[in-house]
Amino acid sequence: MIYYYKWNIKEINIYPFGGVIVLNEEIDKPLLDEFLITVLGPIFQEILFIIIFLLHKYYIVDQYIYNLFFYYNFTILFFNLLPIIPLDGYKLFNIILNKIFNFRLSYIINLFISFIFIFLFIFLFKNDFSYYFIIIYLIYQLIYNYKNRYYIYNRFLLEKKLKKSTYIKYKKVDNIKKMYRNKRNLIKNNGSYVTEYKFINKK
Repeated sequence: MIYYYKWNIKEINIYPFGGVIVLNEEIDKPLLDEFLITVLGPIFQEILFIIIFLLHKYYIVDQYIYNLFFYYNFTILFFNLLPIIPLDGYKLFNIILNKIFNFRLSYIINLFISFIFIFLFIFLFKNDFSYYFIIIYLIYQLIYNYKNRYYIYNRFLLEKKLKKSTYIKYKKVDNIKKMYRNKRNLIKNNGSYVTEYKFINKK
């Protein structure tokens, strides 16, 4: 799906809990495209489970292999759907938030939710050393995204500055900090509204 939409892949990192694809793309990409790219990860895991289920049903793989695959596949699927940066659960939750709230507020909410779930994750698996690598990785990603929150927002603004929006729907906002993704933002300026492109480029 990434290749279909011609998104640029920066790198692919393989970890014990699965692969993480790092993209080099604009922030304000269509939310529908992002949803389809993100959701196909969990869907593909379900396809793998159906395959192993059929192989087990027709006695091609034994019960031990089936149970082992089911346990690890379910564990990775459940873990990946947690709303913690940078997991798929976070990405899906972020898409929902961006449909409701502006970009800046959505990002802040996501950081807050990620903090809550990482603490729950630590509490639940504090006695299981096998999860320590995952916990360290998630904490690192969370701290990194928190420290770079202003950079990410400024990058979003830079995209708006350099490129005129082609989205059809308009959204009126009081100030530049409340701009939405996938919208032509109209920003209040001296009692009237101007396009985001004009507002940012006059600064």
